[in-house]
Amino acid sequence: MQKYSETNACSQILFTQYAICKILLRNLVFILETKFSLHRSSEQQIILMKLSTLLIFINIFLGVSLLSAQNRNCGTMPLYEQNLIEYPEIQKFRDRIDEQAASYSSSKADVIFIPVVVHVVYRTAAEDISLSQIQSQIDVLNEDFGRTNSDASQTPAEFQSLATDTDIRFCLAQRDPSGLPTNGVTRTQTTAMSFGLGGAVKTESSGGKSPWPSDQYLNIWVCNLSSNLIGFATLPGAAAPGQDGVVIAYKHFGRTGNVEAPYNRGRTATHEIGHWLNLLHIWGDDENTSNNCAGTDQVVDTPNQGGPYFGCPNAGTSSCGSNDMYMNYMDYTDDQCMNLFTRDQKARMLATLNGFRSSIKNSEGCSAPPVANDCDTLNNIFGGDGLVYYLANEYFPDETGYLTGTNSLGDLAFAEKFNTTEEKAIYGAIIDFAYALESAPGAFVKVVLWDSDGVDGSPGSILNQITYPISTVVADIDNFMSSNVEFTLPALVLGDYYLGFETNAFTGDSIAIYTNQFDEINVNTAWQKQSSGNWLPCNDDLALGNAVTLAVKSIQCSTVGIEEGSNKAQVKIYPNPSLDGNFTIEFPSQFGKTNWQCFGIDGKLNSEGQLYAEKYQTVTGPKNPGIYYLRLIPQNGLPQVFPVMISGN
Repeated sequence: MQKYSETNACSQILFTQYAICKILLRNLVFILETKFSLHRSSEQQIILMKLSTLLIFINIFLGVSLLSAQNRNCGTMPLYEQNLIEYPEIQKFRDRIDEQAASYSSSKADVIFIPVVVHVVYRTAAEDISLSQIQSQIDVLNEDFGRTNSDASQTPAEFQSLATDTDIRFCLAQRDPSGLPTNGVTRTQTTAMSFGLGGAVKTESSGGKSPWPSDQYLNIWVCNLSSNLIGFATLPGAAAPGQDGVVIAYKHFGRTGNVEAPYNRGRTATHEIGHWLNLLHIWGDDENTSNNCAGTDQVVDTPNQGGPYFGCPNAGTSSCGSNDMYMNYMDYTDDQCMNLFTRDQKARMLATLNGFRSSIKNSEGCSAPPVANDCDTLNNIFGGDGLVYYLANEYFPDETGYLTGTNSLGDLAFAEKFNTTEEKAIYGAIIDFAYALESAPGAFVKVVLWDSDGVDGSPGSILNQITYPISTVVADIDNFMSSNVEFTLPALVLGDYYLGFETNAFTGDSIAIYTNQFDEINVNTAWQKQSSGNWLPCNDDLALGNAVTLAVKSIQCSTVGIEEGSNKAQVKIYPNPSLDGNFTIEFPSQFGKTNWQCFGIDGKLNSEGQLYAEKYQTVTGPKNPGIYYLRLIPQNGLPQVFPVMISGN
């Protein structure tokens, strides 16, 4: 089989024309920039802008058109070319990263685990891929990067000694940026028919999903890609903040479920994550130059070859004076014909994980947060003496039912007030119900977590809720047990919050909760939602007129978040990218006096200063173009880190 099959002849002509056109335009832009560098008129400025825009258009339109004519359509290099035109300073970062990779000395090290969040962006049910399909992709990654893939034996004998376990593994994130449990998957319904090369799928404004912090997670977007693209990735140091990660077509993600041959074994993600870890195409992307054996993938032990392979080539196929490693994950062959990474590719990826992407090694994303059994339980009066329940007619002679439960007054809900001085995750509640009756199978009580944003600090918005069968409550009471109710996923709280239950049981059902004895304490923490929908504290004359505490415990956990601080979403930094290193920062006044620091990607402190409590502040960072990290250290709160870019004039 030839490197380029006859069916791809048209694509080779198109690729050549595309490359020649791109080179000519780039040279023209360079010449004009040089000629106009001293005294650039507004007309000359417009000419340059139009030429640059045309060059971007060629990269996007012709580049994608080219891809659609090939078999395996990886958009990583066209995306890189596009970003390079918009941000030429990226080349300096890429050069530095490559220099570090070339000098990296690989030694036996612990396995590195990379937490993955999969953002499923779908319009149709078919695009909303299943969790089993997503898990199958994680399994493929761990097999391919661990050299435990079932087809490893198909590696030709001459390359067997080069094939290796990369010591890199992947997990679906178990902890989200706020420190809460997650299954590592987000789902976003969109109206977009498809997404193309670029960042549209990565932002809500264009129908996509914003990433989780890219220094702590590998973000993978799965969607319907246009122009026959099957995937693309961002090379290290080559993406603006918020754009870093991998995008895969939903039909080529994983090896089970809604996948299509010949890319139905999960190798598209293996290939694209190789790019994300700084691997280049094995042939060096020089197939359209005068000497297609002159390029390099900057990896020593991968034989040089003249271009990509498609389909499944015959063993012993050669170019550039040696047999080609077409079965390498960084070639373009079908999934069933890919089966290895080499030792030097491993070293290059580990150099990235110990250099530009080193922060991800310290991520807590693969570690599950505490479970409810490991968390503190707040105890108001629960478990003490004096727990009682009252009939409604003891206080309102003409009413029936229970004073703190279902009654003829039509009370809608009861809530117990709690407070925390630091952010906590509420996993559920332990409730000591006093009485329950299930009139018909399937009846339930709804346990609810509210914030305190209601009138006069009353229960406000529902933060979490779950139904709990009344039959289980009956069994708990019969066994002299409390009802341990856990939410499906916990919710974060800070300050005052409420836990309790709604009494909207089925007709004929009944339920009541224990309280303290009215003459036992004079502190009120219970609230009652009347039939009118108004919340009243239980010491209000319109409610019970007594200090009441409900027999409710709050199961709360301290969180260890991925992001520093809980007010990160309230901070805005603009413009980003900045032309001259000046950034306006908008931050909450409760931060108080705030120190700031600006670091380069190498960790070097470039500039620092102090902000005050005004809402809008301006900071002046470095003047040199590049990607930096801006760290805010508030007087009140935890430090926070934000990626920023300086593009230069």
